[in-house]
Parts: sequence; structure tokens; C-alpha cells
Amino acid sequence: MEHPRLNPDDGARRSRTPMLIGAVFVLLGGIFIGALTTTVILRTTIGSAGDLKAREAVRLHALLEAPGGLAPPDATVERTTAGFAYSFVVSAAALDAVASLDERARMVDIGRWMVTTGALGDRDDAVSRWAVIAAQCLVEHEAAPKTAANCVRERMPHDVPVPEHARG
Repeated sequence: MEHPRLNPDDGARRSRTPMLIGAVFVLLGGIFIGALTTTVILRTTIGSAGDLKAREAVRLHALLEAPGGLAPPDATVERTTAGFAYSFVVSAAALDAVASLDERARMVDIGRWMVTTGALGDRDDAVSRWAVIAAQCLVEHEAAPKTAANCVRERMPHDVPVPEHARG
């Protein structure tokens, strides 16, 4: 009887190195695809909120710019102005998350319009003052959306109420 390791018919033992390298590549590929998918999903979710606010601000801007607006001025001017200011601030503070380059450009155009015409400048409420600040930030940093968004957040007026979730 022969020893099993010394049997000349078995041939050389195969190396497991190629299989190990393949398994590592499959694992790394899975991690990469998972990270990429997560990034895309998060970007889409965040961008969607910014896009919605940008679209809302663009639509409300049309009401403000139109002579007389779409409804009787007595009933809608205050609500439209406050709604526009709020939407403009939110979308300007998230400008880097707005996926549509056309909507980013339109937001900068609205900011330029606000700075040029002095729109909302005579109002004393905090959101209107912050909208004026946001417009200045967009005009100052129109080529850098991230910097513009940070500027809007950093220059928030001190009398703006802090949201409940942000209180320490």
C-alpha cells in the first residue's frame, strides 16, 4: 500500500491564491457598488428637496414680479411674499443640493433681481431680511454653490427662531 501523498497519479496540488484574489475582488466590487448606490440615493433624496423648494421659489417669484399677481393683491401679497422669502432662503441654503443646473442659475438670477430691485429690503420680518442676505450670498458666490449655501446658513439673523430639532 502506498502513502496517499506519494501517489504519482494525483498530480501537483493546486494553489488557492487565484481563488482568494478573485474573492477579494468580488468583495471589494460589492462594497464599491453598495457605496455608490447609497451615495446616489442620498444625493437624489437631498437634491429632490432642494429642487422642490427651488421650483416653489421660482413660481412664487412669478407672482411677486407680475403686476397685480394672480389673485387680488389684498388677499395674497403678504402670504406670497412670506412664502417666497421662506422658499428662497431654504433653497438658497441648499443650493449645492439642487441637482438642476438650470434651477441653480434661475435662483442666482432671482437673487440678482432681489439685490438690484431691493425687493424685500423694506420689510422688517426676519425671514425677509434673511432672504435679502441669501440673495446677496448667491450673487457674491454665484460660481460656487457650496460656498453660497454656507454663506446663507452662516449669515442667519440672530432673531430667527431655532428649530426644535436643532436646539441643544
